Amino acid sequence: MMGEGACAVLIKQIHSELEKNANNALRQDDLTMSQVTVLMELDRAEGNQMELKQLERTLHVAQSTAAGIVRRLEQKGFVEGFGSPEDKRIKMIRITPTGQACCRKSEANMRKTEENLTAALTETEWSILVSLLQKVRSSFS
Repeated sequence: MMGEGACAVLIKQIHSELEKNANNALRQDDLTMSQVTVLMELDRAEGNQMELKQLERTLHVAQSTAAGIVRRLEQKGFVEGFGSPEDKRIKMIRITPTGQACCRKSEANMRKTEENLTAALTETEWSILVSLLQKVRSSFS
């Protein structure tokens, strides 16, 4: 059996490598990982939009944090904010076509990075790894 904490160290090292690769790729578009996460959430949402409050809950961040990320994305033309047709007090956020194009690019970069990191695994090992990671992740819910 590996020493105590070895799993946590390995996960941290893998995370650091993923983050470094993501940040290098995102720097070209003047984006952060938090901003891309927002774009991907909106891209997956019904109608490519959601309430700012829902975005806060989905990302597990404070209102001020979500608002700041959205404001910067609006300035770059990746999202647009508007009042809900039902209640103008409710702020809605919608991804723009430019934001969607950015999502496609980010997804391609993530796939490439993941392929590079897991190149030494067989298909069976990859399936087992994903299954185990999902099991570990579900313990946080």
